Amino acid sequence: MLTRFLSKGNIRSRILKALLGVASVSLLSFAIVSLDGMRRLGEFSVQSSSGLGQEALKISKSALETLTQDGLQRITTDQANLCNAQFKQAEATVNVLADLAEKLWNNPGAYPENRSYAFNEVPKDPSFVSVYQFPKGVDANRFKGELDISSSMDTFFKPILQNNPTISDLNIGAPSGLFRRFPWGPVSPEYDVRKRDWYKRAIDSGKEGWSDPYIGAIAKNLRINYSKPIYHNNRLVAVVAINILLKTINERIIAARLNNQGTAVLVDSSRKIIAREGISINGENWADPQKIEHFTLDAGSDDSKRFDADLQAARPSIHRARYQGKDSYIASAPVESTRWSVLFIMPVEAINAPIIPTEKAIINQADTVKGLVKDKIQLTFLVLSAVFLIIVAAVYVVAQRMAEHVTGPIMELDKGVRIIGNGNLEHRIEINSGDEIEELAKTFNKMTADLKEYITNLTEATTAKERIQSELKVATDIQASLLPRLFPAFPDRPEFDIFASMDPAKEVGGDFYDFFFIDNNNLCFLIADVADKGVPAALYMMVAKTLLKTEAQRLGEPEQILSYVNNILAADNENCMFVTVFCAILDTRTGEVRFANAGHNPPLLIEAQDIMYLSLKAGFVLGPIMDSVYETERITLQPGETLFLYTDGVTEAKNPEAELYGELRLLKALQDGPKEKLPEMVQYIRAEVIRHANGAPQSDDVTMVAIKYRGAVVNA
Repeated sequence: MLTRFLSKGNIRSRILKALLGVASVSLLSFAIVSLDGMRRLGEFSVQSSSGLGQEALKISKSALETLTQDGLQRITTDQANLCNAQFKQAEATVNVLADLAEKLWNNPGAYPENRSYAFNEVPKDPSFVSVYQFPKGVDANRFKGELDISSSMDTFFKPILQNNPTISDLNIGAPSGLFRRFPWGPVSPEYDVRKRDWYKRAIDSGKEGWSDPYIGAIAKNLRINYSKPIYHNNRLVAVVAINILLKTINERIIAARLNNQGTAVLVDSSRKIIAREGISINGENWADPQKIEHFTLDAGSDDSKRFDADLQAARPSIHRARYQGKDSYIASAPVESTRWSVLFIMPVEAINAPIIPTEKAIINQADTVKGLVKDKIQLTFLVLSAVFLIIVAAVYVVAQRMAEHVTGPIMELDKGVRIIGNGNLEHRIEINSGDEIEELAKTFNKMTADLKEYITNLTEATTAKERIQSELKVATDIQASLLPRLFPAFPDRPEFDIFASMDPAKEVGGDFYDFFFIDNNNLCFLIADVADKGVPAALYMMVAKTLLKTEAQRLGEPEQILSYVNNILAADNENCMFVTVFCAILDTRTGEVRFANAGHNPPLLIEAQDIMYLSLKAGFVLGPIMDSVYETERITLQPGETLFLYTDGVTEAKNPEAELYGELRLLKALQDGPKEKLPEMVQYIRAEVIRHANGAPQSDDVTMVAIKYRGAVVNA
């Protein structure tokens, strides 16, 4: 039928009919293939983007959970150490009180007696005196001597309570029923110290120890008690004790958070809860025992037995189990002094909460892209329809002259479009008609090449960015792990305190510090600054730090350490990198500090009445020149004196007006700031530098080291 239609009429009409038919079919095919190809390409792009986003979310969740486990373990260990330090301090206080009480009972009258106030005698200032009480039926006159002896303890109670805010009150109980509490407070006439658990625990065990939580008879609050019995001629004469409020433990330790998430609990080895946030009194009657709570995992938790084993062995651990209906990570760290453990519980859903908005955003963005692709396809359909009509009209007008010339290129174009539409972006349409069809083919070739290049560049850029970010994160973690970060660093060495911090200007930095014993009595400490920032400085820093520690432990003298390390670094230093170093060795027995300087900023000496910069002999930086000479200098620290070391990131910190922080501001900040506790001193200086910067970006690494000499330990 079509053949008969085409054969009718003259040759021009037949060519016109054929050209119009071929053009119509070709254009229609082109439109269909293009629209289908665009539809498939749009669906592929949406699926690829969504899949990439979901894979990125999966990796992010895994990385976030891993990092959170590390953070949980660190914060739990820190809280356990803090709790242990407070309990150790309380135990030391009780031992001091016990020694004083023993001396009083062995030598009555050795200390002046103080006036004793009964529970019904209200003193002018109750906070400066104690209260005493005898149970009903006990004749107080029979034990007046014991009452007078115990009154001398007020002399020691007052300064102990004033200087230790952790302790709420101090107690003495005697077999006679005498009870003395500092500070004064109203005691119930029904109170009998001999029936209290903390008193009976000390007598039954015959040694010091901690009690379970109980309700205070005077303040009616939850507390734990540390008590110790006192004997005279093998006869029990008294029990001394201190009380710590569970509220204090909750506020200072148990209320810890990681990104404002999680719950902390203090338990013993049998999961009995000692303290937790929100713990309250079960009743108003102090004579009733406090109801015992236990930390319980949900039924079916696979890690329950291993969790119990770790608690009983008092070893740090982290477990994943269900707690209160939620899948959670539970980190534990032992409190050394009591063999209790601090638990930190973090629900998995709280860990992944920051990623949920991103996941929703990816889904929403995929829907948006899908809608945009659909709109583009519809618009392309309208455009192609209009183009189709225009071309048919043009073909009709010029068919006589261009039938043969136009038909071939159109078919070639149709073929190429089909190939490209099927996803072969390597194909090129080759048309040399010298007209618009050729230009259209070139346009399609360019479009195909641009699309291929765009997809390739996008894939490479995304991969490179993710790899760089991952590598920088790993580098940051590696560099941070090289520096000592656990403080107190040497809790068993009371001769000195040391604290340090480093804040890099970039993901990784060139500053570093270190401290370590080269023998039992000599502590080597140093601070250094590589003359660059970023990854090159971090690599050079790791080499220099390793060499300094190795040579320090081998040689033991500052000038030799710097000389040997300098020659090693200078032997292969084509980039002429260098590092400034202040290296010192403290003799913990005498307070003598031997030090040598390699071009570093002079440290400050903080004495009792003065703060000054040390005048250092010149020493060249490490790395550029072989055989540089360094000289050891000496100073002797008196007990209580501190050396403060820093890098130029402190003194050269700039504000928005490019004004340096400077050495004078550093000196004044040390004069005005805290001096006794080194972490507070370093944190105060860091805050002052940030305040001076006033929002200006950090231009250099900020590193500080402070060491305080406490004095040699005198062996009894």
